[in-house]
Amino acid sequence: MAFDLQNLSKYTDELSLELISKAVLNTNLLQEIDIRTGLSSGTVALNLFDGDLTVTDKACGWSAAGDITPSQVDIVIKEKSVKMDLCPSDLRDYYMSQFMSASAVAGSEEIPFEQAISEYYVTKIIAFNENFIINGDSTVDGLTDIMTAVNGANLAGGTIATWTPANALAQALAIYDAIAESVINREDIIMVMSPSYYRTLTRALVAANLFHYDSVNANKILILPGTNCKVVKSQGLIGSEHVFAGPASFMVAGTGLLDDTSNISFFYDQGEDTVKMRAYWRLGIAAHQVNVFATNKGGVTPTATE
Repeated sequence: MAFDLQNLSKYTDELSLELISKAVLNTNLLQEIDIRTGLSSGTVALNLFDGDLTVTDKACGWSAAGDITPSQVDIVIKEKSVKMDLCPSDLRDYYMSQFMSASAVAGSEEIPFEQAISEYYVTKIIAFNENFIINGDSTVDGLTDIMTAVNGANLAGGTIATWTPANALAQALAIYDAIAESVINREDIIMVMSPSYYRTLTRALVAANLFHYDSVNANKILILPGTNCKVVKSQGLIGSEHVFAGPASFMVAGTGLLDDTSNISFFYDQGEDTVKMRAYWRLGIAAHQVNVFATNKGGVTPTATE
C-alpha cells in the first residue's frame, strides 16, 4: 500500500494533532512564461510568422514587394497521472480510531487529513511540472536542452566559469549582454538559474555593495542591477550550472486546463476496499526564436551545486 509506516511507533497521542506536510521547494518559472490552455495530448503546432517590409518612394502604378513567411514550432503535450491506493485500516494502529470512521460498513471509510494530503500533492505536482519544463523526460526535450548554443542561442561572451560570489555578477551580466538587441528592451526579459546560483548572485550583489538592489515578491525574484531583467530560480536546474535568459513569453507551456493540477480526487473502491487518490493533467513545453536568447550552455560541465 502507499502508506509507508515503518518509521512510526505504535499509537501515541503525539500524533493526534493535524498532519503537517514536509516542505516542497516552490520556484517561479511557471509563473513567468506563456501558458496556453485547452490543448489536447499529442503534437500541437505553435504558429508564427515573419515578414519583410519593403519601403519605396511613392509613384503611380502598383509594384508589390515584401513577403509574409509563416512557420511553426511544435509543442508535444504529454498526459501525466498519479494513482495511489490508500488503505485506511493501515492507520488504525497509529491513529487509533479517533480520526477514522466509526462505521464498519464497507464504503464508509475515509482517509484522515485528506485535505492536507491533497494540498501537499498539489505542490508536489507543481514541482514535477517545473522540473518537466526544464528537463523534459525520456521522450521530449525541456528548456535546458532547447536553450543551447547548438540550437541557436547566443553564447555569453568572456570566460564561462562556475559561479562564485566573486564572479557571479560578471557572469550574469555577460549572459544578459548576449541577449539579442532586437528583444533586449522588452518588459518580459528573465534570466533562469538554479536556486544555488540565485543565492550566489545575491551574495555577489552584497559583495559589490549592491545590497540595495530592487527586489520583487520579498526577494523571491530580483532585478539584475542596471538591467530590465528579472532573475528567476527554477528547481528544475538544481545541480546544474546552466543559465539562460530572454523573453519569458517566447517560452510556451501547453496544458489542458489550468486547474488540472489543483484537482486531486479521492474515492472508495469497494472491490479492493481501499481509498484511491487520482490526478490527471497535461503538459508540454516549447520555445520559439531561440536565436534571441542567451545562454552559458556549452561552457563548463554542470556540477552538483545544491
